[in-house]
Amino acid sequence: MLMEAIRLEANRFGFRPEDFIIRAPEQSELFDEEDTRKYIEGCDYLKSADDLLLALELQNAFGIENIRNMRILDAMCGPGRLGRELLGLGVSHVTFHDGHRTMINHAEAKATETLASNADNQSVRFVTSDAESTGLLSNEFDLVVCHNSIHQLRDDERLRGVIEEFARVTAPGGHIVIADYQRDPTSEFVDAITERLENTDEQVVDLLRDTFKAAFSKDEFASVLRKIPGISHWLVADARQPDLLDFDLETQIRIAGDHIKGHLMDYSSISQRVIVRKAQI
Repeated sequence: MLMEAIRLEANRFGFRPEDFIIRAPEQSELFDEEDTRKYIEGCDYLKSADDLLLALELQNAFGIENIRNMRILDAMCGPGRLGRELLGLGVSHVTFHDGHRTMINHAEAKATETLASNADNQSVRFVTSDAESTGLLSNEFDLVVCHNSIHQLRDDERLRGVIEEFARVTAPGGHIVIADYQRDPTSEFVDAITERLENTDEQVVDLLRDTFKAAFSKDEFASVLRKIPGISHWLVADARQPDLLDFDLETQIRIAGDHIKGHLMDYSSISQRVIVRKAQI
């Protein structure tokens, strides 16, 4: 009892391993207007390296020339940082999708600024719709990517419906990549997410606390993927931290300049990667 009290005192967020056995969905799949603006202000700042790291991970996985020629859907994009980072890497087309009009308005304004300083052969589109019924054409995208948004979904059935929609709009042979937090009822996981929250902007700490309890586990993802027809391969695995020495000096400086050191921590086993390949026709 005494040791437990000492451990909880040391962990100012009060997390315990047993808190992560059963998933606790967030109260709503969409932020209210106040939380939306709080999230944008806390997460979409000039020197953020969070989505840059994922964009570079995707570029490394698919190859520079391949990813530049892809039609990419940034699904449930929030403020649209990932799509903008992909445009910055030279991707020819990005569709930004979210269910919240304020998020899409922000994404559109910022992406327009990005395009103004980039090459003329890039195009963008902005879509506001439910993630399970996007209204997009079937077989339209070479890559559908979703970054730290899937945990907002209500339950496993909703997760299945959204991934089935992602698969519908993905071209045969194309890929879906979901990068999100995970849930793991171990003391090591609790220690890791506690450190992550200690390296987070104070104004989004409360939002992120709920996120970890709402995250799907690797087993929950695997269970859903086994039920989805039309996919040829899938993988669910821990995220891995990149070797920063693999990046050019300018990129290293930008990553080092992000005052939220927790962003680099997200590229570890507190997060996961779900990679799906749609079957060829």
